[in-house]
Amino acid sequence: MQPLDPAKIFAYAIAAITFSAGIGLMTGLLDYDVLPQVRYTFGAVLILMGLYRFVVTKFKPKPSKWRRITNVDDEE
Repeated sequence: MQPLDPAKIFAYAIAAITFSAGIGLMTGLLDYDVLPQVRYTFGAVLILMGLYRFVVTKFKPKPSKWRRITNVDDEE
């Protein structure tokens, strides 16, 4: 089992917070004094941004073993 990477934990936390804020705006849990269209649009953007952050973090390619050891980009 791989050790937990603090950068991944932080990225997942940001994704969860962003997604939750979007849901909160869409449902009215976070109530701001703005037009409903603005609230729904911003909520949808936050939901999509949270999903995007989750997917990018989940499927981020891992660097090759050679690159991690030598810090060289070329694998000759």
